Amino acid sequence: MNKSEHRHQLIRALVSKNKIHTQAELQALLAENDIQVTQATLSRDIKTMNLSKVREEDQSYYVLNTGSISKWEKRLENYMEDALVMLRPVQHQVILKTLPGLAQSFGAVIDALDFKDVVATLCGDDVCMIICEDATKAQTCFENLKKYAPPFFFSE
Repeated sequence: MNKSEHRHQLIRALVSKNKIHTQAELQALLAENDIQVTQATLSRDIKTMNLSKVREEDQSYYVLNTGSISKWEKRLENYMEDALVMLRPVQHQVILKTLPGLAQSFGAVIDALDFKDVVATLCGDDVCMIICEDATKAQTCFENLKKYAPPFFFSE
């Protein structure tokens, strides 16, 4: 077993047994087990291992993601983490505001995921308008998209 496999095995064990809220906490637990790792390497490990954060009341913590996630879902999750500015239902649409130049990328991923409530996406430079048949379907679409946003994005 090489170093990264050993580290991944330990991370899986730590995440299974503890509610780890931050990368710093995970890094400290690894250090207690004589594994020194940089924050960048730990970030890559978390992505490679497909760890997810779940919310419980006012806290979030890492869990092993046992469900299969498609490459498009992972891409949407990453885009939302890196470039989402606003996500909001408005009448029969969902408005998604991004950093400049990235709205079309969001639209392409949303189209690839083929959400059943989406009729079409119309994207400019930093806004993607997701058109649904009615307000109810727009709200459902919003709730589905919200699942891909970082846990802190909608916290009050």
